[in-house]
Amino acid sequence: MKMQVFDIQFDDYDDISSNGVANGTTDVAFRKINKSSTAFLIWKVENMNVVALPKDQYGTFYDTDSYVVYAASQYGHPCGVDTVSREVKGGNMEYHIHFWLGSRTTPEKSGVAAYKTVELDNFLNSCTTQHRETEGNESPRFLSFFKNGIRILKPELIQNIQNNFQARLYRVKGKRVPVLTEMPDLCWDFFNSSDVFVIHIPKNIFVWIGRAANAIKKLHATKIATDLKEECKVNNIIFLDDGYEKTLSEEMKKEFNKYLPLEKRMILPENQEGDENGNYQRSSIKLYKCSENNGKYRVAEVGAGPFQQSDLNPDDVFIVDHEVNGIWVWVGKRANDKERSEALRNARGFVKKKKYPSNTKVTRVVDGYEPVEFKMLFASWKDDVKGPKPSILVSKYDAVTMEERPSLAAETQLIDDGSGNLTVWRIKQSHILEIPKERHGYFFSGDCYIVLYTYQTSSEQKHLLYCWLGLHASQEEINSTTLKLTEIDDELGQLGFQARIIQGRETAHFLQLFKGKLIVFKGRGIEYDESGKNLKSPSQYLVQVFGSTTYSSKAFQVNLKSTSLNSNYCFVLKRGKKSFIWSGNYSTGDQREMAKGFAGKDFELVLEGKERDDFFNLLGGRLSYATQMVKNDSDPRPPRLFHCSSINGIFNAEEIVFFAQKDLVPEHVMLLDTNDSIYIWIGKLSTREEQRLSAQIAIEYLQTDPAGRDMNIAIIHVKQDKEPPTFKGFFPSWDKKCWKMYKTFGKIRQEIEMKNTNAGSKESNGINHDDVSGHSDFDQYDKYPVNILKEPNDKLPARINPLNKELHLTHDDFVSLFKMPYLEFEKLPRWKQQEMKKRVGLF
Repeated sequence: MKMQVFDIQFDDYDDISSNGVANGTTDVAFRKINKSSTAFLIWKVENMNVVALPKDQYGTFYDTDSYVVYAASQYGHPCGVDTVSREVKGGNMEYHIHFWLGSRTTPEKSGVAAYKTVELDNFLNSCTTQHRETEGNESPRFLSFFKNGIRILKPELIQNIQNNFQARLYRVKGKRVPVLTEMPDLCWDFFNSSDVFVIHIPKNIFVWIGRAANAIKKLHATKIATDLKEECKVNNIIFLDDGYEKTLSEEMKKEFNKYLPLEKRMILPENQEGDENGNYQRSSIKLYKCSENNGKYRVAEVGAGPFQQSDLNPDDVFIVDHEVNGIWVWVGKRANDKERSEALRNARGFVKKKKYPSNTKVTRVVDGYEPVEFKMLFASWKDDVKGPKPSILVSKYDAVTMEERPSLAAETQLIDDGSGNLTVWRIKQSHILEIPKERHGYFFSGDCYIVLYTYQTSSEQKHLLYCWLGLHASQEEINSTTLKLTEIDDELGQLGFQARIIQGRETAHFLQLFKGKLIVFKGRGIEYDESGKNLKSPSQYLVQVFGSTTYSSKAFQVNLKSTSLNSNYCFVLKRGKKSFIWSGNYSTGDQREMAKGFAGKDFELVLEGKERDDFFNLLGGRLSYATQMVKNDSDPRPPRLFHCSSINGIFNAEEIVFFAQKDLVPEHVMLLDTNDSIYIWIGKLSTREEQRLSAQIAIEYLQTDPAGRDMNIAIIHVKQDKEPPTFKGFFPSWDKKCWKMYKTFGKIRQEIEMKNTNAGSKESNGINHDDVSGHSDFDQYDKYPVNILKEPNDKLPARINPLNKELHLTHDDFVSLFKMPYLEFEKLPRWKQQEMKKRVGLF
């Protein structure tokens, strides 16, 4: 395959980022910064200079302006509007400089913002991460600075409001934090069914809720509307559902019509939610090496991912191209000052050359100061800086200790010491056979098993359900196992913990259940025992032993040949009642101890290099095997939390940086990636559809991870309020009562409607937003104007079902055509429905 090479020339640089090498002077605005202190500061570009913003304006941006945002914190710690300046002694600092460009900023202002970013970077010894942020496409890190959200306003409308009131339209987006954007005008053209809009008119605020808007946007919009009501001393907040506008009281409808005439209402469905605020989409990742060549800047493709840290060379500059998810330019520590300061400009030239959208995120990182988001793009990463030592200093792993110390549970991935009750079933076609206790821990690679574990905490009895899938099991049996798992879960009243374990990627707690003696034989158990119950093991075999503790130890059968040996491990060779433990040169005493558990009482210890010929004769003679020492010294990857969705077949995962328990929203399904396992957290109010797709979302997430992940890692489903300590411990703190006070959007809406001063506006119109059962799917369909639906079938948009055009009407249009709501129509006999559809021209 041909590798791409680009020459980036003067024409490819946009004037927005024509920042050259700074002239060595430092702006007065930056000189007060203390390099060893935490800080969060914002400057706005005015008259070719930067002017410090007062703290009370942090989070408000004007779309005609450019800003420079500086965030300094201890490495891995959050920063933002609440950051208090304090000196950091002995800890690593990380510095981020973001320049934010409004959609209508001028090339002069954006040029100054880019240039000042370089100047500030020089002042901070060129060790900052520089981010280019554009309106509507802000990175998760940038948004995390503003816990109450950001407002993007139009300055000319602010001036008008001071002279005479002008009605305003705001769009509400955002997942973790609200992003409020002022629209150029109050008209239907700006509406879409994926978002929520706030309409501010003299006496009232309307909150218009798009049919496809998610729970978070609705909650954000409610908070914003409440704040606006206070700020502007408005009477009422009126909620309006997409397609239900005509159900407003006559008085409110009259007022609404003045500003947004209902006869002009036309909202076409959005095809997808788009690349909103840092979504991960499926895309390839490539590495390019940059070099200066006769005044031209050359960018040559090195290869496609996944990448290792060693693919980066400290003498050079590289571009990591993750397409729509962003461009990263990495500057090696031995690259020259010019390359360092022009890196962002050159990356912008690359974006232009590749014809990527102008709002593609571009970030410059420096060798040795990489932020965690950059390291996560690589399969493994090792820092020179020594991190904190693991805190495991405990010998008791009982359930009570783990409940009390969730951070320890998270670190060890142990829920308890495995002393509870175990039931193991083997799936045979679609039958389920219980395995007798003395054969627990004997697995076969061609089979599937279900394991139910029951244990006692200080307050209650708990249950965990595991399914173990052999690497050579048939798809039919894997499907049967998944169905049986759900059946058992339903029978036991939905336990709230289900884990999918694939052979070779067993979790620590799963291994602990078998006290470090889990053994996997090749083939199917039925080959040794027709009943499939006792599952005798083969009479002679060789197993490779992994791990050095009861929660990491397991053994897998390998070929009975000396080529299977490996100097890093212990092996057990079994011949009838006699066993040999072969100990590789690089194996440890602890590994040897665990190997004894697989050898029985009568064994002989054989040390590598001191074997007798009769040992090798049992393995078919001496042959060469792996003798090189294996070192895994990459840093542990930090846990990451994502809100995932799959809209019209497009997978999106938005990361929530510096996450906390409050980011687990009951209306959603969330994904926690702990590197060794994927936890799917299922909120109590999430839809059945989201729950159904949750397993698929975990698989899609692993497929789209640029670091190239093992598709076989454990996937564990946990339900809200049933979280094990191994999950809770990844959160900075955990409050059992966190959701007791949680108010759904429907509840908050009801409370606001009760407070409205107009009697007429107390009636709630539209949909019951707390009814997640979906009594009718009518509101879930894309909605189209009547004239489009009356077109001939061959001219209809592809997403319309010609046999059910009526489902694509809004509620208001349906009532005006059929003179009844859809729920009544649904109950009519089929012939009557067809007759009515013919009458209104929708058949």
